[in-house]
Amino acid sequence: MADLDMAKVELLRKHMMLTAGNMAELIGVSRVTYYGWAKGKPIRQSNIANAKDAVRKLLAVVMEHKWPMPEVKGLTQKQRFARLIELLEDDE
Repeated sequence: MADLDMAKVELLRKHMMLTAGNMAELIGVSRVTYYGWAKGKPIRQSNIANAKDAVRKLLAVVMEHKWPMPEVKGLTQKQRFARLIELLEDDE
């Protein structure tokens, strides 16, 4: 399985107005682990599939729902993340 391009993941994270902690939660790793990946630390093979799955789902939200929609841009971080979780659950 190919590695994950963390530079692209970080661009997606920033575009979606997510914190590193949000991304870590979506992927299922600790915030410390996510920060390590963003700084170039290797990603365990066991985490790559989960990370790629999360990225695929987030890209689908960007494409299908035009995230971040104007109505979510003015929300607080917690509210915005809650709305994203709702969309991800609806899309399952």
